[in-house]
Amino acid sequence: MPLQVIETADPLTDLVRLQTSPVYEMIISLQKLLRLSRQEDWTRAAREILPSGFWGELADLYEPFGNGSVFFELAIDYPDHDDLVGFADYVRGLDPISFMFYIVGRILTREELAATELETEAVIDRLTELNSRFSCHCLDSPLDEILTDVPAFQNRLADLWQTYSEAFFASLIEEWQPHWERALNEKAGILYRDGGQALLEHVTGRQELPDPLPPDQPVTEVVFTPVYTIPYPVYMFYGYGNVTVLFDSQRTENRRTEIERTRQEVIAVLKALSDNTRLDILRLIYHHGGEMHGKQIAAKLKLSASAVSRQLGQLKEAGLIAEESQDNRTITYRLQRDVITTLPDKLMDYLGIKY
Repeated sequence: MPLQVIETADPLTDLVRLQTSPVYEMIISLQKLLRLSRQEDWTRAAREILPSGFWGELADLYEPFGNGSVFFELAIDYPDHDDLVGFADYVRGLDPISFMFYIVGRILTREELAATELETEAVIDRLTELNSRFSCHCLDSPLDEILTDVPAFQNRLADLWQTYSEAFFASLIEEWQPHWERALNEKAGILYRDGGQALLEHVTGRQELPDPLPPDQPVTEVVFTPVYTIPYPVYMFYGYGNVTVLFDSQRTENRRTEIERTRQEVIAVLKALSDNTRLDILRLIYHHGGEMHGKQIAAKLKLSASAVSRQLGQLKEAGLIAEESQDNRTITYRLQRDVITTLPDKLMDYLGIKY
């Protein structure tokens, strides 16, 4: 095996584990299939391949439950994250108390859930009591739809995942595996070079782990897992000695550099668009075939040549117009439409909002 030298260590370093998880990718990728705008190639393919009845079942099971986020912790104790079929069987085989234990984010113990006899009102009352200490997003979901018949809901969810996996998702793993591995290799480099504390801050922006849950069960592992289709930069959940960090496999160091460059471009464009005169200039250029001379602009807007020149300079600096000279004397300003049309995408990209 290659020799790896860890130059920097801290107490967190020994707790870190890096792993891929087709199971988490499968669960999360279904969130993206609920969004119809700006479909990627794989989502379009899914629309063509998956049976018509699948889509109604996906909406019924995912949309009311945080677009499926309530189901993430069902995989936390599953031992083989490469075995998708086994995971569906695992979910089917959970007893109702254990199933609800994961659905409520493991905030209530199995014993506390058993004491409620899984009566909807009793479960919600107990969760509400704890919600001031632990934010339970499951309370925003119609838990009564599950509690009415827990085994039936388990089977529906497992059937959905199995259909998705066998009919479509399993075929994507080979294509997405390199993305996962590149992300893990980069994070491994940070871990070996700077230690676990630096890795935690790099991925999550947090300097400390969450407090143990339960309080007497300290963290024994911190698992970092890349997800190609994750809609946010990071999902993190924790409890019973484990902290799981699901992160965007596409947010590499090169990607971070690109995002920072995008940020600067967005700021420059928005700053240029924040002035009424500059907006009037852009509108004027557009309605004159996309290009105009500076003197024409000044005459149309009844502004001095120097005032227009300053405004044109800022628009040029932001990339909103380009300067052209055909006879080395007359300068023409051409509207750069793509800078405007791509602005929403760049802004969403910087904010980390995916479609």
